[in-house]
Amino acid sequence: MLYTYILKNNDVLTAGLKSPVLLDEGLLSHYARRAGTTRKDGILAWLETIFPGRSRAVSCLTEPVPETTSVQKLNGFVALRDCFVFPESLTRDPEIVEAVWLFDGDTIRRAGGPEKDPPLDWSSVRDDDDVFFKRIRHYMLVLKKGVIDPSLIARRR
Repeated sequence: MLYTYILKNNDVLTAGLKSPVLLDEGLLSHYARRAGTTRKDGILAWLETIFPGRSRAVSCLTEPVPETTSVQKLNGFVALRDCFVFPESLTRDPEIVEAVWLFDGDTIRRAGGPEKDPPLDWSSVRDDDDVFFKRIRHYMLVLKKGVIDPSLIARRR
């Protein structure tokens, strides 16, 4: 299974897991500082500088974020979001996923899909910095249509 986290009060189970290209401008505000703009077109253009298809990509983890930890950043992240799961086999469906990118520290590279990775090192996340996903190995799935259909997704209980 693969895991993704979306802010609560979302429509994932009815509208699917949407990539930035399909989101309303207001839902892209967390990219504004890095993109240098609050405008959707500017944010999408900036995303495309990271890797081809980034504006149509969604992130996922190979394991869920620990529910209880001494790191408040992780606790706050989990408390504000719903966790959704979908099968890893989806990454090999060329009708849905165009490419898979691995983010591991400073390394960004194309991957064939999630690999047989060691467990994630959640102890690398610290409360005193503004880095989260750069410290945790994760994958970005470039979606052909920019969305994973809700029939392929379940809420993790």
